[in-house]
Amino acid sequence: MIYPATRNKLELGLIGQFDFLISARLMIFSFILSLSLVGNSQENGSIELELGGVGGFGSVSYSKTFASKNAIDFNYRVGLSYAPIDRNNGSAFIFPVMVHAAYVSSHHQLDFGFGQAITVTTRGSLFARMPLSLGYKFDPMKRVYYRFAYTPIISYLFNFQWEHWGGVTFGFKLGKL
Repeated sequence: MIYPATRNKLELGLIGQFDFLISARLMIFSFILSLSLVGNSQENGSIELELGGVGGFGSVSYSKTFASKNAIDFNYRVGLSYAPIDRNNGSAFIFPVMVHAAYVSSHHQLDFGFGQAITVTTRGSLFARMPLSLGYKFDPMKRVYYRFAYTPIISYLFNFQWEHWGGVTFGFKLGKL
């Protein structure tokens, strides 16, 4: 058995790169699988690019409305984000999964959401946090919309932490309008 203290820097660097490649491929495969599981139809779906927000520094998400009642739309979001953390944890792949309710009034919407953000680091650590979202969604065109939201991230497994955060989203609607 070889202990990490006896390995040279080149070996440790190669092992770290190998672990990163395996983790990256696994995370990308999981993201593609999750998109295929939530539905093959892209009608009424959207692709979203978010700066800040529930994925940390930024994320790419797929969003789809699953129910509407009166002036309230219910939708879900499944996303992927990548963020460097530190030397001990490496980098992180974050998978935010959210459910949103939006009060619709013409081109303006009040948006509330909650969910889970599962984080897997390249060093094998696993974290779960609960993001919230309270924001304003502006839908000026048929295909494009914007969201500005307060998105606190809540840690609750080992100790309770409330991290203040915000996000700006650019969304593009897919399918027939």
